Amino acid sequence: MTGKRRKPAALIDTVRAHCICRQAARSAVCAALIVWLHGCASGRGSGFGGSLFGPKGAPWTIQCLEVEGPERMERLQPIADTLRRTPGIRAEDVFLRDEPDGPARLYYGTYHRRTDSKTGQRTMPAQLRKDLDLIKQLVAGDHRLFLRAIPVRMPTPDVGNADWNLRQVHATYTLQVAAFEPTDDFWEYKAAAAKFCEYLRGEGYEAYYFHDDALSVVTVGAFGPDAVLMDRAGKTYYSNEVRALQQHELLKYNLLNGGVVKVKADTGQRVAVPSSLVEVPSGR
Repeated sequence: MTGKRRKPAALIDTVRAHCICRQAARSAVCAALIVWLHGCASGRGSGFGGSLFGPKGAPWTIQCLEVEGPERMERLQPIADTLRRTPGIRAEDVFLRDEPDGPARLYYGTYHRRTDSKTGQRTMPAQLRKDLDLIKQLVAGDHRLFLRAIPVRMPTPDVGNADWNLRQVHATYTLQVAAFEPTDDFWEYKAAAAKFCEYLRGEGYEAYYFHDDALSVVTVGAFGPDAVLMDRAGKTYYSNEVRALQQHELLKYNLLNGGVVKVKADTGQRVAVPSSLVEVPSGR
């Protein structure tokens, strides 16, 4: 075998490719995680200030405007104040967030949306449609400030022990073992990832979490560039240290919301998606 290195896919691209298959097969490896998640949902030892699950559907809001730059919040505040005073607008439903991805954003309203089981399309509540039309028509001077307003998932704050945030890790690769994404009935995906990270830490693993705008992942370990190698035939393989981790029951698979994801292999059989190395966003 040679010592050539080959990069795996980027962190979020890898998990999103795996998440194309939404049907999670329940198995012994994730039974404890499923029970644990539902325990969090009922508040038993969860440590959150609310349920992870909701019968009404996933919460959405209207993103009215976003502003970038060092004075973004100061620039948005008077616009938000004006919107609150606008006839037909519910003042208490106007809110601002200085988002971790850079821009500050102005939002309006809370709406619960579900996916139609027959069409697979996400429903548009009448109130959401009405409010969106109203906001797009609002005029400030000669301009429609909110013409590009769109429905988006309700933004949620990043949570978790800051020391376990993958963005703080200085390494090249890490082993992705779980992903959490919002569904109609499960939307506190960031809290779930942070708690699963905490659980793995309690089991003695060097676990980390990474939050994206609609997805959170949990990983284990921090490895250098020699964790991924390539043999003379061009086939990649992992170092002994990584492969040893993958033998642990909790770290074998890339779980999705507590389930083992199965995809169709070249042989035509459905196989479980294994845990895999991904690049650390801040790694060098």
